[in-house]
Amino acid sequence: MGINKDLGLPFGDGMENVAIAFDVDGTLIENDDLNPSTFILLDALIQQPWKNLDVIVWSGGGSDYAYTQVARRLPKKIVDSISFYSKLEYLKVKSKYDKIIAIDDIQDTRLGDVNLIVRNK
Repeated sequence: MGINKDLGLPFGDGMENVAIAFDVDGTLIENDDLNPSTFILLDALIQQPWKNLDVIVWSGGGSDYAYTQVARRLPKKIVDSISFYSKLEYLKVKSKYDKIIAIDDIQDTRLGDVNLIVRNK
């Protein structure tokens, strides 16, 4: 079997498909510029090849808005590695992934299985 089973640790039949979803306004972009903290995280996730992770950028303003806001600020290589969605497509996104980690600046965000709130102030 596997090392986890041999060690008595939790194990399973396969990897979970995970998405890390970044909000645009107030999270990736702050005061009309990239938020350095969240950009560093986004860039690190893109640079490392992951077998079971997709990086998403989404916005309540829609997928086109999310794409436009990010594409004009980031290199094409990074933009081409991201999927863009409207937050209104939450159920569609949720159906594609076992887990979603949502990164947002709004405290009552509950779009993810795990919700990380950016501290901007």
